[in-house]
Amino acid sequence: MLTERTYHPTGVNFEEFLISRERFRYLSQFDQRSRELPDLARVFFRSVTGRLHVGIYYSTELIEALETHDPRTGLSEQNITAFRVFIEEINHAVHGALKFMEGQTNIHGENFVRDLELQAKIDGYFLLKYFVAYFNRSRQLEQMDRLWLRHHLFECDDTDYDSPELAGLYGEALALSEKYTRFVDGLPPHERLQEFRRFRCLPYEMKKQYIRLLPGAPCY
Repeated sequence: MLTERTYHPTGVNFEEFLISRERFRYLSQFDQRSRELPDLARVFFRSVTGRLHVGIYYSTELIEALETHDPRTGLSEQNITAFRVFIEEINHAVHGALKFMEGQTNIHGENFVRDLELQAKIDGYFLLKYFVAYFNRSRQLEQMDRLWLRHHLFECDDTDYDSPELAGLYGEALALSEKYTRFVDGLPPHERLQEFRRFRCLPYEMKKQYIRLLPGAPCY
């Protein structure tokens, strides 16, 4: 998995933690925020006796969309949203596992959740860049490709929730990730991996402060 190669292997086979629609419905009733979230995909965390339990759910609608327009043959308007959702959820699982292994066991803490959302937006953007470039004849990302991706990742995401908590969480993640990815795009390619790894290790409040101090327009 590219995310684990970028940061650190978890040693976990996440395919073993896929859950059914029935299990998804059962777990959702314990999370008040779930009522406003779309049912396309979700990751659940639970800590029991010092062990992290993970459940990853992908809806039938999402899987059918990806099977009909397979991302392995290229990204388009028909599959970009479904594929973005797919990789963001598995990214949550990877970073949640890494954090827990590093001793960050407050899995329902506000900063834990916000950090997962921020990392998913950042990693999702660069993973999708990799996919788009791979299918170009030149194996290079064109400027229009970058604009297209940024449109779908940072401009099309709906954060208009009734819950101020959810609106704040997703609005903040979008604004911070949009600015940070612009900064990383401007770095020489050989410096980016080190920047990713260093950034991931920062506490969430330091990540926010770091991004706010980057050159460019003010963010959330």
